[in-house]
Amino acid sequence: MATRKLAEAGELVGVGSGLYIVSDLSTVHLTIYVSETELGNVSIGQEAKVTIDSHDDRSFPGRVSYISQEAEFTPKNVQTKDERVKLVYGVKIDIPNPEGILKPGIPADAALLNGAALLTK
Repeated sequence: MATRKLAEAGELVGVGSGLYIVSDLSTVHLTIYVSETELGNVSIGQEAKVTIDSHDDRSFPGRVSYISQEAEFTPKNVQTKDERVKLVYGVKIDIPNPEGILKPGIPADAALLNGAALLTK
């Protein structure tokens, strides 16, 4: 699926320039951020439940596929000042997307089955 158009019809492009960015959206990835105190509750392969605003009547199953080994500052898109000053660990959740409902860049919330409170991106 073309997820971004780089040039318009009739536009002059250079040799080797891209026209589209093509993405496989059959599985999408959500990055969440977990505090150090919650990190012990997260493991590779752990199941997650993901929700999005446009389909608040359903959830999408996912699975943790990556846990960062290094802490980083909370990303700038986290809104509260208390959250911006904390160090967190990035966690990637893979979500099957056979219906193509999930799109790149849409906000989502995730909850792990053990109930850990998570910051989402």
